[in-house]
Amino acid sequence: MVSSETETGSVRYIISKVHRSSFILGKFFFLFLVFIIVSTGIALINLIYQYSAGNSFQLENVFLFWISSSLYLGCFISIFLFISTLSANNKISFTMSVVFLGILIFFISQGNESYLKYITPFFYGIKNMEFMKGFPVEAGYLAVFESLFSMFLYILVFLSMSLVAIKRRDF
Repeated sequence: MVSSETETGSVRYIISKVHRSSFILGKFFFLFLVFIIVSTGIALINLIYQYSAGNSFQLENVFLFWISSSLYLGCFISIFLFISTLSANNKISFTMSVVFLGILIFFISQGNESYLKYITPFFYGIKNMEFMKGFPVEAGYLAVFESLFSMFLYILVFLSMSLVAIKRRDF
C-alpha cells in the first residue's frame, strides 16, 4: 500500500500536499470501505438466500456477520498497512507480511494454555464464528461486544503504530 509509492518515489509528491496522517488514514479508510461494501453484499446475498429457502429472517446473525467480518478484515488491513509503512519496497513488504502472519498463526496454534493467542485477530475471528452458530449466544451480548471491541482496539493499535512510523520516516 505505502511501500509501492515509497519504491517509485511518488510518496514525496503526495506527502508535500497532504499531511502524513491523512495519507495513512485515507488509505486505511478507503480499503476498509471497499471491504465493508463487499461484506454488505455478502450479507445481503445471505438474506436473499434465507428468504428464498423459506427460512425466517435472522437479522441478528446477518448483522453480527457483517460487523465481525468488517472488523476482522479491518484488523488485517491495519496490519498490512503498518508493515507496508515500515518497508522500503513491495518485496520486503510481502516477505514481512508472510513472516508476521506465520508468527500470528504460530501464536494461535499454541492452544488454550498460551496467552499469546489473545494478540492475534484469528482468535477473535474464531470466537465470533462460534457466536454466530447460535445467536443470541448463551454467553450473552457482553461476550459478543467484548470480542468486537477487542478487534476494534486491534485496528486502533496498528493504525496508531502506522501513524507513528510514517511520521518518523524520512522520504
